[in-house]
Parts: sequence; structure tokens; C-alpha cells
Amino acid sequence: MALIEVTDLTFAYGAQAAIDSVSFIIEAGERVAILGANGSGKTTLAHWLAGWLPTQESEATRGNVTCRGRAWQDWPLAERASFVQYVGQIPSQQLSGQAFTVRDEIAFGPENLGLPEIEVRKRTAECLADCGLEKLAARDPFTLSGGEQQRLVLAAALAMRPQVIVLDEPVTNLDPAGCDDVLQLLAALPASTTVVLLDSFSRVGVEIAERFLFLHNGRVSLDGAAAEVLLHPDAIASLGLPSAAEAAWLARESGAWNPAAPIPFSIQAAIAAFQQVENAPR
Repeated sequence: MALIEVTDLTFAYGAQAAIDSVSFIIEAGERVAILGANGSGKTTLAHWLAGWLPTQESEATRGNVTCRGRAWQDWPLAERASFVQYVGQIPSQQLSGQAFTVRDEIAFGPENLGLPEIEVRKRTAECLADCGLEKLAARDPFTLSGGEQQRLVLAAALAMRPQVIVLDEPVTNLDPAGCDDVLQLLAALPASTTVVLLDSFSRVGVEIAERFLFLHNGRVSLDGAAAEVLLHPDAIASLGLPSAAEAAWLARESGAWNPAAPIPFSIQAAIAAFQQVENAPR
């Protein structure tokens, strides 16, 4: 049984369909990037994947999302919150507003699950350390920078010990250092944690994902490995290429790149590939 199954999901805001006939499955432990241009339906799909059902209408126009064979509507709220967590692109909107300190913000979710105090303290201390927030533990969450708030929101999500984490453009408003922080946190997640990233294009997707889906006009038109999706003309036309892939592409056209060598998509892969060329016997 698939961990998450999206079946013929269609959802509209008024007369405008945000997602249209979307179907795919996600297995436990997968790292999946769902890429699409602005307006392609990413955030709507992210909400459904995370069990954030519409407030006015709890049913899709057609289709549904199930997790372990149960529709999200059938999951009790506390059980759902323990299983999946959502992190969006505007962290200030995800702060509880009920906590006076960073430490309390991280503890807020576990406390609401009714966990023993010793477990709440343990999770809070671990997430403060893992997310580099120990020196900010006594700060008011609303006085943090955007990057610090994003780390805090991620820490609060991880404190729930979710099996699935859905990230909706989590580095859009971060500088390169903030992006590095998020990448390090995601890289350190247990292999059993399923990660679903929805983005227009960022380092996060190409550096953490093993599988890529291309969302265009509310529909999934491509589903496969990086080379199959990111080098497809439709994806290039809509998203462009990652900087590392574009550099390699231009180098290949100029004759400075082995045409048989794979195109790298991450900075690390590009560096490794260039080092191989440089160290090759002449």
C-alpha cells in the first residue's frame, strides 16, 4: 500500500481549477520534488498532500488524497498532525502566536498532543540544537529574521516527529546562507522520513530529491528522475535549468564538456564532474 496516493484530484476556486485530474503515489521514505511555475497549482496541491483541507468545502471537486489507504478527512486532527507536517514559504504566518519564546514555540505542538513533560523537553532540546536555535531559545519568535523564523517553523514541525514533511517553497525568501541551513537540516533527517518539496526551482529540490514531478497548468505532465524531467523541453521552457546544469550545458556546446557525460544538476555534482575532467589523463 502506498504511503500517499493522489487519485484523479481536481480542485477549483470558483470557476478556476487550481489542480486538474492529478494522480500519483508517494512511497514511504521517498524524496520527491514537485516543480512548477508560479500559478501551476503547487500550493493547493501541497495543502491537500499535508491534509490541510479547504475550510469551505472538505471535498475535492473530484478525486481525493489518501494516506495509508484512508482519506485525510477520516484522520483525527491530532493523528494527522503527528503524521504529516507542512512548512510554507512565509514562516511568520505559521507561528502559533501563543508562544513568547522560541523554546515555547517548538514545544507548542508536542504539548498539545498531551505528551509527558519529559518527552516535550527532550524533543524541544533536540530541535533547538538540530536547527541551530539554541542561542535564540529565549527570543520572541516575532523578533527573528526571516531565515531564523524559517528554521523555527521547521524545528516546530520536526518536534512533532512526522513521518511525512511537505515543504512549499521553503527557501523562497531566504538568502544563500539560509538556504544552506535548510539543506543541512533536510539532509540530516532520518531516511524513514518522507519529504515532499514543492517549488518553482531551487537548490533544495535538485540536492535532496530522487524523483521529480513537473506540474503544469494544474496537471502532472512529467514524473521521473532528474535527467528525464529537468532536461525535458517543457520543463526547461517553464522553469529554466538549474545553474549547474546550465553551465554544463553551455560547456558541452562549446566543446569543453564530454558530450557522453551526464549533465549535473547540483553544485556538488558539477564540482565533482569538473574535477574528473581536470584529473583525467591527457
